Amino acid sequence: MIKLAIRTTRFHRLLRHVQRPWARHLERRALERYTAFAYRLLDRLTKDGHIDFDGETPVITKALQTRSDVVVLLVGKMGAADASMILKLPLTPDAERSTTSHRQVVMSLHQLPDLGGVGRLIPSALTWGEYEQQAYYLETALPGLAVNELVRTRNEPHSLKPDAVAAIRQLHLATAQRLVVDEPVFRELVGGELAQLRQLAPRWPEAPMLTQQLQAIEDLLRRQLLGRELPFSWTHGDYWPGNILVCPVDGSLSGIVDWDRASAHQLPLVDVLHFLAYTRKMQHRTELGEEVVAYLLPAAFDAQERSLIDETVEQLGLPKSADFLHAVVLLYWLQFAATNLSRYPSFQHDEYWMRKNVLLVLKRGLS
Repeated sequence: MIKLAIRTTRFHRLLRHVQRPWARHLERRALERYTAFAYRLLDRLTKDGHIDFDGETPVITKALQTRSDVVVLLVGKMGAADASMILKLPLTPDAERSTTSHRQVVMSLHQLPDLGGVGRLIPSALTWGEYEQQAYYLETALPGLAVNELVRTRNEPHSLKPDAVAAIRQLHLATAQRLVVDEPVFRELVGGELAQLRQLAPRWPEAPMLTQQLQAIEDLLRRQLLGRELPFSWTHGDYWPGNILVCPVDGSLSGIVDWDRASAHQLPLVDVLHFLAYTRKMQHRTELGEEVVAYLLPAAFDAQERSLIDETVEQLGLPKSADFLHAVVLLYWLQFAATNLSRYPSFQHDEYWMRKNVLLVLKRGLS
């Protein structure tokens, strides 16, 4: 049986190796078609007066397709070093909903009166609609480069963590409103997530025990959250290094992108926890669930990270107890797990992802 499993694994690896060049060829051909479409669209938008390139011809400098089925094209002027606009072409209904959500969020944020300096880090919507039966969305391009590769190779700016936490905290403080967590607020925070995991639990190994663990997590959250007056604010919802831009010259923050998972009514500490855990995940080549268990739940922060957590707790007026932090980590994990299982249904059948990101936390999250 073991030999058969090894042979099967080798076969699938060989199959992927053979299929990969063909898949890349198909992707290149598709991007060529979308690039040609983008030039026709930009010409139409220019002629209609929706965008202006000062009489110059726009140039597409880069095109890629994201895992979320959105073709992203960087648009600039001929000879310009940087793109001035980003064109997004959603390819599926889910991708279109995600793109629309992002647009609505950035428009809402720019309408807030007290956004402060964080406003310059958020892209602005320019125009959107449908052309040749293809939905499109165009926004301003922010300067800088995504910091994820620098984080992965441990070459990120020394100021990244304090700068990133300070920037998102500006948004939290500018939009925070204190509410007492009653039953309706509690259900809004985690009711859907708990229901989703309970619905999936019967398929898992050791289902009865894991279902009990879900109930124990709910009980802990109720003890720590119900009846408390807490700050709720706008949050990014996917605040990881790939969505943070930095200036290549001095390493300063220059942008925060991809706001499709943002929420106007969330506990702000979850953004900070996600940023810290995802940074560590990338550097240690682990899964996020592993970092929840080994890093966030035991609060194994270094001195700088502890200072950032303490400053965030103090400025937002959050409870300072270790038990409350433990509860917010589990709240964050529930939202992470449920969002990804919903957004990427294939994860539900991915034994490795489930074991590392869901089952591990359920088994060890309360120990």
